[in-house]
Amino acid sequence: MMKKSWFTLGLMLLFINIKASAAQISAGPWRFVLKTTNAEVPFIIEFKYSKKKKLTGILHNGKESIALKGMTYEGDKLSIPLQVYEISLELTLDSEKRLSGNLVRHNKNPIVETPVLGLYGLTDRFLAKKEAPLIDLNGKWALDLEDEKRDKSIGIGNFIQTGSQFSGSILTPTGDYRYLDGYVSGSEFEAASFDGVYNYVFKGSLKDGKMTAAILSSSITKLTGSINPKAELPDAYKQTELQELQFIFPDLKGQSVSLTHPKFKNKPVVVQIFGSWCPNCLDEMNYLIPWYTKNAKRGVEVIAFAFERSLSLKGATRQLLKVQKKMKVPYTILQVGSTAEDKPADKLPGLKNFISFPTTIFLNKKHEVVKVHAGFSGPSTGEFFEKWKIEFNQTINELLK
Repeated sequence: MMKKSWFTLGLMLLFINIKASAAQISAGPWRFVLKTTNAEVPFIIEFKYSKKKKLTGILHNGKESIALKGMTYEGDKLSIPLQVYEISLELTLDSEKRLSGNLVRHNKNPIVETPVLGLYGLTDRFLAKKEAPLIDLNGKWALDLEDEKRDKSIGIGNFIQTGSQFSGSILTPTGDYRYLDGYVSGSEFEAASFDGVYNYVFKGSLKDGKMTAAILSSSITKLTGSINPKAELPDAYKQTELQELQFIFPDLKGQSVSLTHPKFKNKPVVVQIFGSWCPNCLDEMNYLIPWYTKNAKRGVEVIAFAFERSLSLKGATRQLLKVQKKMKVPYTILQVGSTAEDKPADKLPGLKNFISFPTTIFLNKKHEVVKVHAGFSGPSTGEFFEKWKIEFNQTINELLK
């Protein structure tokens, strides 16, 4: 009798394992919620199957669609790398319509895990009942921000409202908060961003023309503001100073590179100080890659100074090689910093008031420093991004004369 019971139990376990390994993740939209300390951040992933029945996906982040590449699904475990970051979604298929797990930051010791829950078939990012809008958020807003340490800064809100739909971005002197996507209900509003790094809810209200809001994630940044078509940020070319740039750093093959390399002789050089962990840096890189491919023949070079936040030199090298391959970076990447302890001011003598990743340095044909631009306003900022592109190309044209 005992042997028969064990045999029956074994068959049941085998059936369960076969069922789990055969279970498919349903194609279509899934609504996920990232459960941070101060907010539940919603985002939508649409799963599809290729002709070869390989699972693929698109992360919808407002106007941004992010292809999810390199996903693995074995048994009931789904792993989703997020872009080129050292971050992934590690999920378990609990049932046909439920995925649960964590957003995992692998470049932390110990690793950081934030709970995630996903439900199938939901297409609305925000499920709250919405009232007819009583406010208009369209336009440019002058903002005052204050973080949990009570450090204050200014910003600009560049918002678009169409009916109850709300989108746009928030700009600061160090960069932008990327894509906001949400709704307006009565005199209140709520929007979110999720790209793997910039994961937050932007929530607030408008009364008598004054905005009161907060950016909510693992921290809280308080925000007040008012509409102001003339709102401006400090001049990005007058924040960070550098009189002279001299360096010898290794490339990703370990070869030492300096400005004396024949590749840079008698050419203007654009130096981008970046980190692969930085969304604004990758936005700038996504502009520079096709720009360089088109303009290198004019006699201009680009160099990326990489400051990684990996756990080791070896890990940083591995991460940068992944970035180079996935983004098809055609210009020189130099490994300057490997961990969070490596600071630009320590590696680049004479660099003063470094405030932002990315920071872009413009050198003329003699490799003299002409301009230093702190921060970056990416494609989510609309007119500000377009203005930056015009300024960038005007600077290059001047350097090539």
